[in-house]
Amino acid sequence: MTSLPEAAAAAPRPTALPPAARPSPTATPAPPPGLPASGSPLSARRARTRQRLMAAAIAVFAERGVIGASVEEICEAAGFTRGAFYSNFADKDALVLALIEQGIAEEYAAAERAVAELKAQGGGLTATAAVAQVLGRLNLGGTGDRTSLLAQQELLLYAARVAELRAPYQAFVDACRAQVHALVADALQFAELEFTMPVELALDLLMGAHDQMHQRALFSGELDPTAMHALIMNLTRPRSGAALHPGEESV
Repeated sequence: MTSLPEAAAAAPRPTALPPAARPSPTATPAPPPGLPASGSPLSARRARTRQRLMAAAIAVFAERGVIGASVEEICEAAGFTRGAFYSNFADKDALVLALIEQGIAEEYAAAERAVAELKAQGGGLTATAAVAQVLGRLNLGGTGDRTSLLAQQELLLYAARVAELRAPYQAFVDACRAQVHALVADALQFAELEFTMPVELALDLLMGAHDQMHQRALFSGELDPTAMHALIMNLTRPRSGAALHPGEESV
């Protein structure tokens, strides 16, 4: 995994990754457990079966927790037999990792689309609003409903508890973090902004705000990006020659 840039000691300013080390925003995550290492595509029928099993697992995990849920319950909720389950996943652990990977990949894809839409608009947004649009898609890429939020928490806790899942989960998160860095850097460049601190620290704060927003949504029933937007205002500054935050100009 390539390291992200270090800040200048005197006045912290973000430094771009060297071209050879910069992660590609369009890089494809590793194939989920159960797929061949080559990433060979599934048949349409098997892909639908796999997706129905994963959707059923989300609902069952949210209600009973990962540990409390059985393969039989997931199969019953999906309308399939155990044979269909084991033709797609080696075991429940493989299903859990596939769900985690799918969730992260979907959020990343949503943020990637936001960058493309931002550039297509060509103007009309303030600099901070432009970056917030990208991060907002990253945060709100999922459905945001209570079932999904509960399932996400259950999946993370289970991955933390099961030793065999910790390393592959962390490796996938690290890869996605590098991709998110590339997206955020792209949005900042387009909005003529830069971080006011080392990139690693800024990403940690943004991810922390993301997690806090999701935790609050479990009780409030809605995702509120207000704190995230305020954080963006305090983590970024205009690049030389760009408009200042108090009187932002449209990008």
